[in-house]
Parts: sequence; structure tokens; C-alpha cells
Amino acid sequence: MAKNHFGIHGHFYQPPREDPFSGEIPNEYGAGSYGNWTERIFQECYLPNAQTGNFQKMSFNIGPTLFAWMEKHHPETVRAISDQEKLVYQRTGISNAMAQPYYHIIMPLASERDKRTMICWGIKDYVTRFGHEPKGMWLPETAMDLASLQALQEHDIEFTILAPWQAKDPKLDITQPYRVQLPNQQEMIVFFYNSFLSGEISFNPSATENADTFVQNWLIPQINALSVDHNRFMLAASDGELYGHHQLFRERFLSYLLDGAVEKTGIQHDYPALWLRDHVVEQSTEVLENTSWSCHHGIERWRNVCGDAPSATWKKPVRDFLNALADAIDSVFENHLHNLIRDGWKLRDEYVDVLLGSTSVEELIDQHANQQLTPGQRSLVRLLLEAEHDRLCMFSSDAWFFFDLDRIELLNTLKYAAHAAGLVEQATGTNPATGIIDILAQAHSEVSSLTGDIAFLGYLKNFEMKLDQEGC
Repeated sequence: MAKNHFGIHGHFYQPPREDPFSGEIPNEYGAGSYGNWTERIFQECYLPNAQTGNFQKMSFNIGPTLFAWMEKHHPETVRAISDQEKLVYQRTGISNAMAQPYYHIIMPLASERDKRTMICWGIKDYVTRFGHEPKGMWLPETAMDLASLQALQEHDIEFTILAPWQAKDPKLDITQPYRVQLPNQQEMIVFFYNSFLSGEISFNPSATENADTFVQNWLIPQINALSVDHNRFMLAASDGELYGHHQLFRERFLSYLLDGAVEKTGIQHDYPALWLRDHVVEQSTEVLENTSWSCHHGIERWRNVCGDAPSATWKKPVRDFLNALADAIDSVFENHLHNLIRDGWKLRDEYVDVLLGSTSVEELIDQHANQQLTPGQRSLVRLLLEAEHDRLCMFSSDAWFFFDLDRIELLNTLKYAAHAAGLVEQATGTNPATGIIDILAQAHSEVSSLTGDIAFLGYLKNFEMKLDQEGC
């Protein structure tokens, strides 16, 4: 007899909000007495979900930038989350946590090298938090192409989760995971979440007022509508911030839903990695490349105008400028490290150890140097590594998600871009943004007089003033 299984995946993430010039998060509009949005969402969501034990009940991923902030400001909650995952791992031998690329970048828009670095950093962050290798990885915005899936597979990731409209077959039985053939003739396993249940959980507050009612009026009808006679896994997925921040007290709904309401109806609580332990994936399917869960126009939301933001003409020049800046920084990095470091890009991949505090930047540089470096050479390598870090950070997807340029998300991105450019100039005497800043002049706000070049140049000036004050 076919058995019914149900699980919820929560994607918990906040972008890096620290000002790269000060290392601290400035007071943010709308955060009230909390000071900044990360602290506010922590108090409304991450803390109560940890207190109710939800991180041992659901499938989840936590963005490394959020983990880094919590480690600094609320380490006891990081320990609580890790301990809850550990209970699951000890009980089943399988983790309910998934990894995530370190920065929340749109992977199909990233270079092959950046894909590799972000996956490498994300895996190392996961291992640091949970003590074992991840089996699954959540892709930011579930944005993917086959190259991104192949990059996951090449780092021994077994599965990911996608939206059902990312499958080529619109009639796919999404109660089963599928194998997707990759260009290297290997495979990636994909779970497709139930869009109706996910949408009701995310956008219909009445659906999540009572867990028993949700099971009877939303979950069971979805199961009864199925005509398949095999074991079925109904997976819902949403932003984790829904549970307590976007909708108050929904951490309590989630807790009881996954620890009582579901199983008392005979439906088995499950999560993707556990399903793979107990079931063979026999089906294969094809996916639609350059698609995501939050833009029905592919991935246009993060590079151009689309139906989600039809007047956002600023997005393309910002993307073009950042791509050009990244190329210029990479060229400087490669050329200046060529005779000093055995493999500069391997050095960048391992820079995550510095971010995680497991080594110092001096020790890391020593491990990769092909000669005894002078203090000046050591400073050059360190500054260019920091510039690479900031230039990776500047591609976090939040900058392009909303309608207007004059928002904190995009301005933070331009801060990281200016800081990266300033570091390169400090190290080499040449600013990599020279000759390309005019691209940003085409990026206009609709709500203010701000243009991208004015914002960028202002932040670059801040960097220069800081150096003058420090006597550098």
C-alpha cells in the first residue's frame, strides 16, 4: 500500500549588511528598536524557531552570511541549531540540513570559477557548523542552469530542490525526485516542491493559523487528488523568515505541524535526504535552464527589466558595471599573484578558512606562497584577497530583487564594489573601476535623484578618506 510522506523546507537567509568600511551594520530604517533588520528578524524568527526545536523537525538551509552574523552576535543560537541537527543525524544517520553557496548569488549568472568558489565556501561553512559533509545544497532563488548543477555534482552534492515550473514536463509527478543528466554524463537528483502548498503557506495567512486545519483542508486534499499508487513525498518550501517574521507566531504552527498534526493522520514526516536513504530514484527528467522560483521570467529579475519590475532599467547597467569590475579585479589578482602564489584561485577557494576563523590570512598566504615573501608582497596578496572577497559579495542577489535603485540592498552592493576597487588601488596604485564608472551613470532611481555612479563614487571617496585618516 502506498504511503504518504510530507516535509517542509525552510530557506533561512540574510544578506551581509555590514558596512565594509566599518565592519558594523549601521542603523537601518524600519528596524525600529532593533537597530538593523538582521537583529529584528533574528528576534522574530531565528531565535523562536530555535527555541521551539524546529531545526530538528524541518528540512532547512541557513545562508553562511546569516550564520556568520549569528556566530558573532548570538552564538548560543548557533549552538542550539547545530545541536538540533545533531539529534537528527545521530538518530537517522542522515542530516535534515542542506548547504548553500556562501553568497546568495544567482548561479547561472556567475562564472565557472565563481560557481566553484561559492560552492566550496558553502560546503566548508556547512562542515564547520555541523561536522560532516552535506548531501544537498539549496541554490539561491533556486536559480539554475546545467553548469550550476554540474558544479554541485563535481563537489559531491547529491541533490537540490527546485520549483515545479523548472521542469520541462509540466505534468511531472512531483511526489517523486528525479535524476537530471548533466553535461559531464553524471547526474543530479532534484526534488520539486509542491507549488500550491508552498504558496498557501507563504502568502495565505489563514492557511497557517491552525496546523490541524492545514492538514485537513490543504494537505490531505492535495494527496487525495493524486492518482499514483506508489509512495509519495509531498514537499513544501518557503523562506524560513515566514515563520515568525513575515507571519507572527508561525514558528508555533510549524512546530506542531511537524510534531503532531501530520503524523496523527497517518502521514509520515520526512525530508529529502532521508527519503533518498530509504527510496531508489528511478525516474529521470529534464530541466529548464536559467529559471528560478521567484521570477517567472527566468532569471531576468537579476539582470534586466522583466514583468516583475518592468521599469527597473537600472538593473542592466548595474549588472554590466559589476561584471566589468569583477573582470578587472580578477585580472589584477591573477597578474600580480602570478609570481608569488602557486595557484591564486586555489588560494581564493581556501580563503573561506580565514572567514571561518580556522586560520589567519598570514598563515594561509604562507601555505600557498612559492617563495619567501617580503612584507610588501604579503600586504599585496592580503589586500587583493580581501578585494576578491568583496567583489564576490557584491553579487548577492538582493541588490536586484526590488523595483528601485535607491534601496539599502543595492547601495550595500555598491559599497562592497567601491571597497573592492579601493583595496585594489591601495595594493597596486591602479583603480580597476577607471574607465567603466560611466556605465553606472545609466542607472537612475525613480524615487530620488540618485544615480549609480554618484553612489559608487561617494563610497569610493569614503574609502580614500579612511586611508588618509589611517595614514596609509
